[in-house]
Amino acid sequence: MSKAFTSEETEDTSVAGRPPQRVARGQERPITPEGHKALVEELAKLETSGRAEVRGLSVEHEREQAKRQLEARVAMISAMLESVRVVPPPEAADGVVRFGSTVTLRWSDGRAQTVRLVGPDEADVKSGRLSIEAPLARALLDAKQGSQIEVERPRGVEEATVESVR
Repeated sequence: MSKAFTSEETEDTSVAGRPPQRVARGQERPITPEGHKALVEELAKLETSGRAEVRGLSVEHEREQAKRQLEARVAMISAMLESVRVVPPPEAADGVVRFGSTVTLRWSDGRAQTVRLVGPDEADVKSGRLSIEAPLARALLDAKQGSQIEVERPRGVEEATVESVR
């Protein structure tokens, strides 16, 4: 019988989360002050209460698996913190889109969308945090309030108006 049809439980050693992007030595990725603070707080929480939770597990193999996952996440966050540069929010309220700006768009089909341009390590589209490396973010950079932008999407080019920049 083929192994494809047998049921063997194998230990899953993968770690949830996204590994930090590789950067060249000396190169840094931008991050907002809030994103940096969240990473620092998560690291501190993992190193204290996370380790205590792992020690509290009674089953040896569960404890070992949880320990590996915890150590991998700690290493990943530590690597992120070593390769990011905190970029303060834009000071001038000149209506120009920059890193850290919150932008409200009105798409040509009438729907509104609000996004904040953040670093790749803190991006979360569901929360409205868009990586500065995303095509939409690149189209928005240096746009002014009231200007039209075009974004190349899989279904074609879409147009939007920049309604507000904060």
